[in-house]
Amino acid sequence: MLQRHPAVVRTSFTDVFIHVTEGASDVREADDLKSLSVRVEPGADLAASLGSLGKVDDDGAHVWLHIDALRTAGAATIADDVEAWRAGFDGMIAYATKSGWTDAGGTSVRAHIAS
Repeated sequence: MLQRHPAVVRTSFTDVFIHVTEGASDVREADDLKSLSVRVEPGADLAASLGSLGKVDDDGAHVWLHIDALRTAGAATIADDVEAWRAGFDGMIAYATKSGWTDAGGTSVRAHIAS
């Protein structure tokens, strides 16, 4: 079932975020790697708009983001010292793994849909 979310909303996850609009999604504020969330514009079809970045969890409150796609999209937004950013990103994923927020294969990371 496709879900439509009525508004852009926030949780405590306000740093790196995936911005979802109708038919598209992009990484924003990738230089701050303290947390991760997905923010959905009013009327956007989240499942259809995520594209290669990930998929909506069955619980409807989270998204599984493909780590490699997220790393590539985030790095593309960094103007300076991409290698340092990648090291920081890997640290964020290591923390997520330790916290149980990655899938068993280590290929996807779970993010809250900001609400």
